[in-house]
Amino acid sequence: MELKRILANDTKSATERAMALYGRNVLVISNHTVGGQTELVVALDIDEQSLDSTVAPALQTAPSPAAGVAFSQHLAQAQAPGKELQTSARQEPALAKVDDERDYLRSREIMDLIRDELASLRREISLSQKTTGWQASLNLSAEVEDLMTSFTQAGMPTGLRTLLLDTVKDMRSEHEALSAVRSQLEDIARRPSLALPQTGVHLIAGPSGSGKTMMVMRLASQAAAQLGADKVAVISYRDERTGAWAHTQTLAEQSGVECFRADTPAALLAVLNRLSARTMVLIDSSSSQMAERITEVQTACPACETHAVVSADASSATLRRVLRSSGIRWNSLMVSKLDESVQPWPLVEFLCDNFLSLSAASDGPSVQALKRDLSTSALVEMAVAQLSRVPESIAPIQVAKPMPLKLQPPTPRLSAPASPRGLRGPFN
Repeated sequence: MELKRILANDTKSATERAMALYGRNVLVISNHTVGGQTELVVALDIDEQSLDSTVAPALQTAPSPAAGVAFSQHLAQAQAPGKELQTSARQEPALAKVDDERDYLRSREIMDLIRDELASLRREISLSQKTTGWQASLNLSAEVEDLMTSFTQAGMPTGLRTLLLDTVKDMRSEHEALSAVRSQLEDIARRPSLALPQTGVHLIAGPSGSGKTMMVMRLASQAAAQLGADKVAVISYRDERTGAWAHTQTLAEQSGVECFRADTPAALLAVLNRLSARTMVLIDSSSSQMAERITEVQTACPACETHAVVSADASSATLRRVLRSSGIRWNSLMVSKLDESVQPWPLVEFLCDNFLSLSAASDGPSVQALKRDLSTSALVEMAVAQLSRVPESIAPIQVAKPMPLKLQPPTPRLSAPASPRGLRGPFN
C-alpha cells in the first residue's frame, strides 16, 4: 500500500479530485482541516499500480498482428510462456521423485550392510561358544595361552583362530608357536602378485570409504610418469555425492591428468569413444548400487578390467559382501590404508579362503603413495606385528631402606645437673 495526500478548499472538492486521479473506488483513510484547507489521505495498491505501469508500455510497443496470420498461431504464441511454466512445474516433482528414490536406495544399502554385520557378529559368537570348551580342554602352555589371548584381542576371526589353535596346541614356547602361525598363513595365502595396470580400460570399484578415488589418482599418476600425462585419462562415472566431482578435479590436477564425467551409460560410451586414442583410461565408479554400475560399464566396454579396492581394516561382512556375494568377477584386489595402525586379520582370512591376486596398495596419504610390491607374506607380517601382546610380569621394585638418622651427642651443659632457681652456675 502507498498513501497519497490531497489538498482542496473543501471536502467535496478533495473527494472529486481523488476520484479523478485514482478512480471511483479509491480508499479514503483520513479527512482533516489543515491551514484552512481540507486534507484527504488515500491508500493505493502498489502491485496494481506497478502492474498497470508495466502492462501499458508493453501494450503500446506490442506489434500488431500481421496480415494473413491465423488467430490460432497468435494464440499458441501467447500461451507458450504458460506451457514453459507448466513443463517446469512438472519437472520439479519428477526431480524430487528421483532424489527420493536415490535416498531410498542408499538407505536400503546401509540397512543391508548393518544386517550383514549383525549376522556376521552372531556367527562369530556362536562359533566362539562352540570352541570355548574345546580350547579349555587342550591344556595349553602358559605362553601359548597368552598368544591365543592376543589373537582374540586383535580381532582375529574365530574360524581362523580355531585353525591356528589346532596347529599350536602341542607347542610349549611362544616363539615356536608364532613361527608356526606365520609359516602356515603365508603358505595358505600365497599367490602371485599382478603388475600394475598400464594399458587399456580399467574400472576401480569398492565399498564406500575404501579410498577408490585416491587409488584411481595414484594409478593415474604412476601411469602418467611412465607413459606421459597426455596418454592417461580418468572418468568419474555416476558419482552423485555432494562435492565428489570437485574433489575428483582437484586430485586430477595434482596428478597431472585429464578427468571427465559421465552420468549415464550413453554418456560413458561417448566419452570412451572420445578417449579411444588414450593408452590408459581409469574409471572411478560410485559405491552406491555397485553391481549395477559395474554391469553398465562392462556393457559399454566389454574389454574393461574390473579391480576391487578394500581398506586393510575391512570387516569380514564387508569383504564377503563386496568380493564374494556381489557376483562380480574381479581381475585383482587392491588394498588401501596400509599406513594406518590396523590389524588386517579379516582380510588375511579372506585371502586364505579365496584366490584373488593382489595388484596394488597404498601406504600414505599423498597421490604418489602407491605400493606396488604388496604380497601376502608382507600382509601376514604386518598383521602379526600389530598383535597386542600380554605384558610381561613386572618385577617388584626394590626400595632401599632409609638410613637411620644419627643424632649429635648431647652437650655437657645439657647433661649437667640443673642449678637452683635464682643461682648461676652448676650446683654442687
